[in-house]
Amino acid sequence: MAAKYEPDEGTLTADDECLDRVAEGFARVVDAKSPWTFRHSEGVAAAAVGIAEVMGLPAEQVRQLRRAGLLHDLGKLGVSNTILDKPEKLTDEERRTIQTHPGKTERILRRVASFSELADWAWAHHERLDGRGYPRGLEGFQLPTPVRILVVADIFDALSAARPYRAAQPLEKVLGILRKDAGIAVCPVCVEALETYLESVAG
Repeated sequence: MAAKYEPDEGTLTADDECLDRVAEGFARVVDAKSPWTFRHSEGVAAAAVGIAEVMGLPAEQVRQLRRAGLLHDLGKLGVSNTILDKPEKLTDEERRTIQTHPGKTERILRRVASFSELADWAWAHHERLDGRGYPRGLEGFQLPTPVRILVVADIFDALSAARPYRAAQPLEKVLGILRKDAGIAVCPVCVEALETYLESVAG
């Protein structure tokens, strides 16, 4: 009976606007998981777009980068709130659990055809130029520009918001941290582009 209601090809296709709405919907679900991450995915996506536009990335790549920003923390749906919302220092085991979320994000995105190509960007948002990031400890030459942008956008938004173990950091302190890590942990070009973007929206 149900077969007669299926489309001829048995598959529904989604245009760009639909994919954007789906990514936005998933972002809201992820961010609603904890009061401490309210609008974090949207914040990362907005900062990533701002950085990318300043750097002159093609429009289609900017759009894909926004989706990656919206979806980068999908894997946190598989992490307990007792860990995500813990106000005290995490144990080693809890830290290892937190560090599984990028891999979970990758696995989820690879199973969705329309988002599978975003997986290589989204999962790497905790990697660092010096190879001391996670989950794979990649080094600078292994991190393409979109990943470098997401790393800076994620750090910027995370430091700018309150967390259960610390207060939100003022803008100048956040930028000071990023400047200090520029060329070591994070891409200096992306940090400079972030500052240019923030100046443009502030003006």
